[in-house]
Amino acid sequence: QFYLQDTKSSNGTFINSQRLSRGSEESPPCEIMSGDIIQFGVDVTENTRKVTHGCIVSTIKLFLPDGMEARLRSDVIHAPLPSPVDKVAANTPSMYSQELFQLSQYLQEALHREQMLEQKLATLQRLLAVTQEASDTSWQALIDEDRLLSRLEVMGNQLQACSKNQTEDSIRKELIALQEDKHNYETTAKESLRRVLQEKIEVVRKLSEVERSLSNTEDECTHLKEMNERTQEELRELANKYNGAVNEIKDLSDKLKVAEGRQEEIQQKGLAEKKELQHKIDEMEEREQELQAKIEALQADNDFTNERLTALQVRLEHLQEKTLKEHNSLGIQVDDFIPKINGSTEKEHFLSKSGGDCTFIHQFIECQREMMNKAFIDCSCFSLSLAENQARVKESNDLSDTLSPSKEKSSDDTTGKNAQMDDQDLNEPIVKVALLK
Repeated sequence: QFYLQDTKSSNGTFINSQRLSRGSEESPPCEIMSGDIIQFGVDVTENTRKVTHGCIVSTIKLFLPDGMEARLRSDVIHAPLPSPVDKVAANTPSMYSQELFQLSQYLQEALHREQMLEQKLATLQRLLAVTQEASDTSWQALIDEDRLLSRLEVMGNQLQACSKNQTEDSIRKELIALQEDKHNYETTAKESLRRVLQEKIEVVRKLSEVERSLSNTEDECTHLKEMNERTQEELRELANKYNGAVNEIKDLSDKLKVAEGRQEEIQQKGLAEKKELQHKIDEMEEREQELQAKIEALQADNDFTNERLTALQVRLEHLQEKTLKEHNSLGIQVDDFIPKINGSTEKEHFLSKSGGDCTFIHQFIECQREMMNKAFIDCSCFSLSLAENQARVKESNDLSDTLSPSKEKSSDDTTGKNAQMDDQDLNEPIVKVALLK
């Protein structure tokens, strides 16, 4: 692994446009990877000379001792660098959060640089105060030098005045002493002037350095102000975009809620309609089953009635023929039967059974006639019933064609019963004819 640390640099150290620490603060070691962009310092422009001192920016490639290139940051899933600012809210779009993070970095850097500028300005003010004090001191030294020269001139004049009244030896001694004093004063003055000039040169040098530093600071301050203004403008634009996006999201959320409410209403309405239609379908199915059962019953009744009517019609025709034959032969048989009774040994038995007269025989004949009339009436009734049943059969066939019922099962189930009932109904006229006989 490879690490990079900022050791209290004033303009900062950046990895992928992210500063490691604040100004004049030591940063913890931060891991760097192959392909990262490293920047040392920032661009500084001098207003006086219009010269821009660029920063150092480079893309690094790291190699392991075995010659293999170190892993890229894109291959690592964790966050690239620790963020010195607060985390962005979770519901903020990622694009805006990245831009806001960069803007916050720029603002922090601008604030830090402003603080550094304030510190530099305070230092310059102190240097100016020291320079002013040194200038005052040098000026005072010049004044003292001038005073010393004036004093030497006065003393020379006094020496000339005194030399006129004194002896030559005393004057010579005094002159030597004065010359020594003059030499000492000159030496002291020269030394003072040298020190003053040296201090003045040093002050001028420091002043030029301070002026250059002040110019650089002013340029940097101007640049930072411009950057701050641009950053503030970009921040306002991003804030407006963010507010617009938030309002748009809010509008879309409201529309989504309205759409969900409409969808829920439509679903509830659809469920209600579905239940109603299902209920109607169930009712129609029940009605269809009832109609199906009714049709099957009517069809069975129709088949049974058709078979019964057909059999009864055949039997009725035979019965009519047989009755007509018996009616035609009834008079002859009675006429033959009475003489036989009158001339046979059974005449007395028949007469005794009939009460000694022919009333029983006449009653028997009348009974035969009434039964024949009743048979004709029954035939008429059966004809009417046949017509009604045929009409009902036609209606049931129409209904059966509409609903398409299955008839075979009901017909098979009722075949045995119909045959038994047909036999019973057909046996009734036979029994009646047997009784007549």
